[in-house]
Amino acid sequence: MTRELQALRDEVSRRGFLASALRGVGAITFGPAVARALAANPEKRADARLPYDVLSAMGRTIIPVDDDPGWATFEPDITNYCLDVFIGQVFLNGSSLAIGGFKQGLELMDEIPVTIQYNRRFLEMNESARLRYFSDILVSQFENDGVQEILDFIFILSLVAVKATFFSNFPRHRAVPGAEFQVLPASNVKTGWDIMRWKGPVGQEEERALRARYFDSPEIPGVDPNNPYI
Repeated sequence: MTRELQALRDEVSRRGFLASALRGVGAITFGPAVARALAANPEKRADARLPYDVLSAMGRTIIPVDDDPGWATFEPDITNYCLDVFIGQVFLNGSSLAIGGFKQGLELMDEIPVTIQYNRRFLEMNESARLRYFSDILVSQFENDGVQEILDFIFILSLVAVKATFFSNFPRHRAVPGAEFQVLPASNVKTGWDIMRWKGPVGQEEERALRARYFDSPEIPGVDPNNPYI
């Protein structure tokens, strides 16, 4: 295993919510197919944009554009944010080694299908072939090829990141610095919260109404164990 992939595994294991999502994934091991994938197309893997292209294709497949906007609606900014900020900073705590490991894993997601008789790289597949590739990963189709653990690890981590980024309301997701209330700006494009029909954070008028409504509410003994007057 490369130092980068080991650092990625170690960083993820320190985060409970990620470790829980990956509980069923075994230790990352390198079989012959992984070694062949790492050795293949070094000029292609030298392309710094390749991991972004792979994550972009995954995002467009996982959250397609249909009656509502999808991943492609917000490209390329959503992919850059997902990899550089959500994965790099939130998931991996800014660890350059772990981030390098994740990018290496995305490169393997692209190259491994050629080494296991899929006959084409992930980025060369059409939409139905990509969905079949994802399905084969989820049902452990590659147990005998020595690549199941690495594909499990990278696919599940990417799946969590893609869904978390999109449904965190990108690109209307950032707090306004210094603002007490995070009122969403008007937009003609549906984002994740709109699709989920979540109106977002409590606004100033709503908080004022809630405070007025519950101002005279009686305090029930035992609700707050730290209340010295109970």
